[in-house]
Amino acid sequence: MRILVLGFTLLFTLFSFSQEVFPYIDNIGYMRSFKDGKTTQVEYLRPNHVEFSENFIAYIDNKNDFFIFDGQQKELISNMVNGFQIGYNICAWNTGPIVMVWDSGRKKVLTRFGRNYQVSDSLVVFEDLRDNAIRAYYNDSIYDLFYSVETPMFPVAVGSNSVAFVGNGNIHYSFISGKILEIGVINDPVKYSAGASKVAFNDPFHQSFAVALRDEVVDVESIMITDYKAGWDIVAYRDLNNNLFVYKEDGVKELSNFSARWFEVFRDMVVWNEAGLLFCYDGTGVYEIANYIPEEYHIRDGIVAFRNLNGGVSVFDRGQVKIVSNLQNAPFEVNGRTVKVQVNRGNFVFYKDGEFYNQ
Repeated sequence: MRILVLGFTLLFTLFSFSQEVFPYIDNIGYMRSFKDGKTTQVEYLRPNHVEFSENFIAYIDNKNDFFIFDGQQKELISNMVNGFQIGYNICAWNTGPIVMVWDSGRKKVLTRFGRNYQVSDSLVVFEDLRDNAIRAYYNDSIYDLFYSVETPMFPVAVGSNSVAFVGNGNIHYSFISGKILEIGVINDPVKYSAGASKVAFNDPFHQSFAVALRDEVVDVESIMITDYKAGWDIVAYRDLNNNLFVYKEDGVKELSNFSARWFEVFRDMVVWNEAGLLFCYDGTGVYEIANYIPEEYHIRDGIVAFRNLNGGVSVFDRGQVKIVSNLQNAPFEVNGRTVKVQVNRGNFVFYKDGEFYNQ
């Protein structure tokens, strides 16, 4: 049943925020990890390749061995990998056609006949060529999305714990937290945006803007809209007049009625350009964080770090804008709620929750 959304309650807990590892190379070439104001030495030699989330660091060391550091200890995963991808809590890698996953310290073979795969915060979507199937790994289980007599088409959108895909006979489906929901037969192309427990799309059959939840599809707008992006607990979208809205479990909230020029979504954050000003919605309120559009900015877990007018680095955090560094044009990154600014070779300033740390 399709319903026009007025408001509903959805209990949703996806991740628990416990730690934030943040790798960096110090002034003597060691790889270290910053966490909770302290540093841990991870490697003596510079790795060949590093990827990281808040919860772990995955890297290829100088001998081409593949390791994962979980904030406490490093683990040798494989002596040879062709590639790897990471999510919030999980990492998948392949050695030839063998695709495996590391999930909070546990390793598991997904398929020995793999090819394409994609990792998000809490799932891995992968091809299994032995059965011409598309499957999804989620919460220590493997789910069959669909089979095909020919080479299966990879899903059109993969989100934090959701997938949008087209099965046989042009039947469209969503997969959310282990449950498959049929959206319907749609012959026209559909652009999906998959987030956490939500899949947003313009529905050409009903001529509406809809969001697939775990158990139902709801019509958020009775007409199709301009564009939309799904986050963790939100879907941000612009209507035909470029007014900006956010859809949450308690309904629709207007963020801007002044023709937002563009917008971005990361988890529960929305950042947009309104008349040349930078605005932010952090899940609680709307804030003007800069009276210009920064030449560089990074959105992460509840914060926005950006290049200020003096060439330094500022951060929007809990309703306030603070200066992290006045050093002009210093490189900076964001991970979780932490901002890292490189002040010179091998030396960094870290900001987290109002505190500053020099390393």
